[in-house]
Amino acid sequence: MDDSVGGSGLTDDQLTQLPSRRTPRAYLQDAVDGIAGADPGLSQLRLALQAVLGISVALVLVEVFVRVTGALQLAPGAAPPAAVASVNHALLIVSMLLAGMVAMMAGFTVQDATVRGQLVSSALLPVPMLGAITLGLLVGGHRVLSLVFLVVVMAVAVYVRRWPPRGFAWGMVGFNGAFLGFFLHAELALRDVGWLACDLVIGIVASLLVRFAFFRPDAARTLARMRRSWIARKRRLLSLSVETLDVTDARGAERSRDRLRRQVVRLNESTLMIDAQLAAARPDTAAVEAHRLFDLELAISNCARFAAALAVIGAPTDVRARAADTLRALLTDDVDATASASERLRRVPTPDTRTAVLTSRLAASADDAARARARMDTPVSPAERAAAGDGFDPAVQLFNGFLPGSMPVSAEASTTRGRGGRLDRAALPPYLRTTIQVVVAGTLAVVVGDAVSGPRLYWAVLAVFLCFIAATNSGEQVRRALFRASGTAIGIVVGDLLVHLTGGHLWISIAIVLVALFFGIYLIRINYMFMTLGITVTMSQLYVQLHEFSWSLLVLRLGETAIGVAAVIVTVLLIVPLRPQRVLTTAVLQWFTALRTLVEAVLDRLDGVADDARPALLPLVRGVDAAYAALEATAAPLRKGTFGRNSVQLVELLSVAAAARQYVRSLSAELQDADRQGVPPLTLTLHDAAEQLHASLDAIEHRIRTGERGCFTRSAGLLALTVDDVGRERAPLRSALRDLTLLDGTLARLAQALDMDVRDHDTSPPDSGAVGRDLVSRQG
Repeated sequence: MDDSVGGSGLTDDQLTQLPSRRTPRAYLQDAVDGIAGADPGLSQLRLALQAVLGISVALVLVEVFVRVTGALQLAPGAAPPAAVASVNHALLIVSMLLAGMVAMMAGFTVQDATVRGQLVSSALLPVPMLGAITLGLLVGGHRVLSLVFLVVVMAVAVYVRRWPPRGFAWGMVGFNGAFLGFFLHAELALRDVGWLACDLVIGIVASLLVRFAFFRPDAARTLARMRRSWIARKRRLLSLSVETLDVTDARGAERSRDRLRRQVVRLNESTLMIDAQLAAARPDTAAVEAHRLFDLELAISNCARFAAALAVIGAPTDVRARAADTLRALLTDDVDATASASERLRRVPTPDTRTAVLTSRLAASADDAARARARMDTPVSPAERAAAGDGFDPAVQLFNGFLPGSMPVSAEASTTRGRGGRLDRAALPPYLRTTIQVVVAGTLAVVVGDAVSGPRLYWAVLAVFLCFIAATNSGEQVRRALFRASGTAIGIVVGDLLVHLTGGHLWISIAIVLVALFFGIYLIRINYMFMTLGITVTMSQLYVQLHEFSWSLLVLRLGETAIGVAAVIVTVLLIVPLRPQRVLTTAVLQWFTALRTLVEAVLDRLDGVADDARPALLPLVRGVDAAYAALEATAAPLRKGTFGRNSVQLVELLSVAAAARQYVRSLSAELQDADRQGVPPLTLTLHDAAEQLHASLDAIEHRIRTGERGCFTRSAGLLALTVDDVGRERAPLRSALRDLTLLDGTLARLAQALDMDVRDHDTSPPDSGAVGRDLVSRQG
């Protein structure tokens, strides 16, 4: 008898081994997938390469410029030859430092979408930096005035962030200009400003040469790179799902499910990024392509969800083996192979109803994923474009090529009055809150840093300023400060070792600096400590070239950095703090509000609300996805900083949010399929359950907003009556009601995590104190 199924000619053994034949090409693909998946669109790799190449070109151009013009160089005979050579070498390093720094910052801060915008932003970048350098040189000889100047410039540099993105860029270069003016006021004079302006222009020219030679803005190519990253993450998710099905012990299955959940989050983040890029690259077809991507992502995520469930419940070995075969076939993007494997999965004997449901839904999800993947390569037809309507608004706007993370949540939390103690109640715009904090921290750093070492206090000031970049609440600011101290401590050891190994040769030092900065920039999103380490190694090489290097100097730098770090920590904890619990509460509220909006739209569809009064579901789904991504980004710093019951509650909260998002996404997709099939609404059979669910959603939202404990009443009992009324002939809506029932159970878990009373219509109220104190609504 032929073992093949579905006409594909694939046997059991062939299905099992489809992607398991490991070849050099397969290993290479895994390596490429790892890079692409870790860095969506290769944005961070391109940023690191652009910055380092810009610095390299700037250094070469400065070398040529100085040799041709004699910029900042002493004339022969102005001093003994050895002294002239030493001073000229140091001044050459200063010119290189200026040009390289502005080239690097141009790579960081100039992120306009158009060529014209990038040219304008680049041309304007040296202006605030040159002005700050000039002021720094002007006041550098007046001790008290120069110290006040540093604090004032820090405050201005933070305040102008209220006008992004150029306000952020000008603040960055302005502060660095002031820092350099203070740092170099003894070596330079006001008469040298013209040459300094030339160095800055050279840095901008170098940045533009690299940008338009290798990194010209191209929305279509960026979209292609993001899709490549998405495919890498999809493969990773399916591979992990196969591995999960091979796990036999309960604890291992739970760990694998957590890994799958994190990978599902990453896949969804990539999807949101592609949606945002579609709006820029293909506005005419963006709506259709986004819908196709949603179908594929949902099906793949559901495959992972059902695979994890089979592993956790301890499904029989043959069931899990067939499920793994199905996912392996799906990895090949072969519709026929996937159909064959899923048909075998449907026919495998199952010991109970739950396993039967999971295997059936996994098989259906795999088929859906294979068909959705095939549609991805099909050109968009005029009919599809017309049906999608005009315009496409992505759920998020990218920030330097990435999702905005916790930034919007922190901004909302900052302007909302807190419910904690007196220190936690101030409602201020984020830029004003940070300005107040940086003035206080900067003043502390200047006073203490000057007492320790007046000539080197600028390291304390620099630590303060950098700790407030890309950190939006006190938790992130403290973490960033600690990472800066740790990176500096490691960096002085590595820097000292490299100095002794290389002997201080100029171009060897430059090579070390470029490598250190490349890895620092490339890995900065993993941990800020890498960037700090790279900068510290760079400064060690700079000190060598300026003939100031010593171990005692490096230790002093660490001490001054520690002063700045301590000033930041004390300030953000005591001066108008934006505590992470307050931000987390805002993130939970935003996520729940988006979820509630989608659930109510789903209930309207089930309950027969007129078509013209119903909002489209897909934009609401993407709104939930965006809110969930922001919740994940907000909660990430808290995971390692909470313990005991708070830690348990945080894990439970994220688990509940992930489950609720997945259920409501599946529910929305099932309703869209029902609409295409012309399935009528449920009308009165769902009315009581819908009313109860609305009331329960009100209770949860009230708990999050006010902190007042309430009662959540489950609607599962009423939904069960609706399922009985629907009957077998309404199969699509029976599946939707199953997901609605699961969503109701997940919301009950959320209510318990929020320390609410939970009741239902079938039994007496359970004990509601299972989870303990409320981390989310307890602030301060």
